[in-house]
Amino acid sequence: MVQSTNKLWVNLLSDKYKTGKNFIHATFNSSSSPSWSSIIKAKDTFCSGYRWRAGSGSSSFWFHSWSTLGFIGSLVPVIDIHDIHLSVKDVFTFNGQHTQALYTNIPQIIADSINNTHMNFTEMMEDAFIWSHNKNGVYTTKSGYSWLLQNSDSPSNTTPTLSWSWIWKLKVLEKFKLLVWLACHNVVPTLSLFHHRHIAPSAAYSRCGEQEETILHCLRDCRFSSSIWFNLGSTDQTFFSDSVVHNWIKYNASGNHPSTFLAGLWWTWRHGI
Repeated sequence: MVQSTNKLWVNLLSDKYKTGKNFIHATFNSSSSPSWSSIIKAKDTFCSGYRWRAGSGSSSFWFHSWSTLGFIGSLVPVIDIHDIHLSVKDVFTFNGQHTQALYTNIPQIIADSINNTHMNFTEMMEDAFIWSHNKNGVYTTKSGYSWLLQNSDSPSNTTPTLSWSWIWKLKVLEKFKLLVWLACHNVVPTLSLFHHRHIAPSAAYSRCGEQEETILHCLRDCRFSSSIWFNLGSTDQTFFSDSVVHNWIKYNASGNHPSTFLAGLWWTWRHGI
């Protein structure tokens, strides 16, 4: 949505959520759709990897996010009426300190930042946000993934990351792998998830009616599901003790009978829906 502004789906979402050309600063609220909320969360993760590139300089000086400070218009109490329509180029091509082109009173710290910024303009190009981590400035999944890995490896990042390669190395049917991937990401379409997203009126598991239909309850802890595991030979209580879906699945998928476990996982899910 940052760079593919000519695509129909981008224009539809931009119009619906009133983002215009300011998608970088778009937000979501409790009434936003799950899809839009997910897009904004992804945008918030990646937006620091973008930077503004000057083209013709026709963007609004006040109301476009050309500066690392954000919208300059939000940093001043009042914009003088003489300045309201100024573009970035109008200010930065002024003969002298840039802020001398303004009637508006700018706080000194912001004025210093503006006056120490230098730009080159190209009439034949549009102002744009470009992806800083690819030579051509265009975001790709590969460059985004590499950038995320670099950030996760930095000393300042103390959040542990999970590797998902073990899932795709499993020697089982692809549908088993897909279920495992969805379960480990907590996006299996359970009633608990649907209720949280205001899609289902209740989160109760319809099969037993005893608890919420979480992924662990559906696949393992429900009395109907647990009987399947008992019949498959999983009688050890440690099998039922782990409360983290990812850890439980990975441990048993790496055990002595991974194919039996994953087949049981699949048919438990299919039998419960």
